[in-house]
Amino acid sequence: MELNPAVQKQLDQIAKLPAAARAGIAGALVVLIAVGYYLMMWQGANQQLTQMRAQELELQRKLSEVRSIAANINEFEAEIDNLELKLQKVVRQLPNKKEIEVLLTDISNAGKMAGVEIKSFSRRAEIIHGFYAEVPIDLTLTGNYHNIARFFDLLAGLPRIVNMGSVNVTVAKDSMEETILNVKGTATTFRFVGGDKRA
Repeated sequence: MELNPAVQKQLDQIAKLPAAARAGIAGALVVLIAVGYYLMMWQGANQQLTQMRAQELELQRKLSEVRSIAANINEFEAEIDNLELKLQKVVRQLPNKKEIEVLLTDISNAGKMAGVEIKSFSRRAEIIHGFYAEVPIDLTLTGNYHNIARFFDLLAGLPRIVNMGSVNVTVAKDSMEETILNVKGTATTFRFVGGDKRA
């Protein structure tokens, strides 16, 4: 291969230089080539390699998470099903507006079954709390201690939630045979506000 005459002339001049000068020029060329390689090739490739390693670690972390979820998918699905059943059960305990009247009849029937006389039974204004509303009911009833306790027990056994709040108990009649008590209090039930579509 023939070189350009100008390049050939410079090479001939370098060949005539002493060995130390030729070694210095060769060293400088090696350094220039190394620096050029470092700046143009290795540095960029190294940065790209570092980025790719970081991406690899991130992908491995995501893969571990996905494998963990995949390994436990049956447990997650079972937990979701369990939570949905609990939600349905709780929502069933919150009557909708139509069912409140049925619940009030159930409370009245519980009073008859327990042998207490319900003197007054009045529903107060509802208190809305997001998806449910409190429905307070003022009750006044009379009966002996055991019958009143049975009434409260029957209330607790209703399929819908009914809480007995503050209760004021006074003696209505006291004799050797029995003591009749007057009970005034507030029973609170709850209703579902999200719509009246449930049965």
